[in-house]
Amino acid sequence: MFKKTVLCSALATMAALSGMSAVMAYPERPSDWRVQYELYYFPVRVVSMLTGIIWDVPTAAFQDGIKGAIGGTKMVARNLGNEDGPYDLVAGGLTGGPVGLVTGATYGLLHGFGYGTYHGFVGYDSPHSGSHSSLFQGRQYVVPYDDNY
Repeated sequence: MFKKTVLCSALATMAALSGMSAVMAYPERPSDWRVQYELYYFPVRVVSMLTGIIWDVPTAAFQDGIKGAIGGTKMVARNLGNEDGPYDLVAGGLTGGPVGLVTGATYGLLHGFGYGTYHGFVGYDSPHSGSHSSLFQGRQYVVPYDDNY
């Protein structure tokens, strides 16, 4: 008799709690969850920042180096008299091109490091703006904290 009473009580408790399980499946986020979220998400931010730096530094150095070489060539050719003249462009390519390449690549190193560090760690404004985890589009793994999930 005692076993039947315990079994019936257990079944009644399970039946009463099963209705509450649907409510508990998607609980309300407490107001202090932001701190826990940031603590749990910190390793993801660090990995994202490192991959952002690894990807953005050489990419930005190459891109800005090419822009600097073109700009240096055009600037010297323009100062010689004709920006589109073949002889002026050759002289600009020999003198202004390498200087522009070095200065552009140096700027690209700094620019890529800053960009990869910031956007790798902080992320982007909206997680709904497209492929926010696509590394090859310049976006890393961080999804900013969204109150309206």
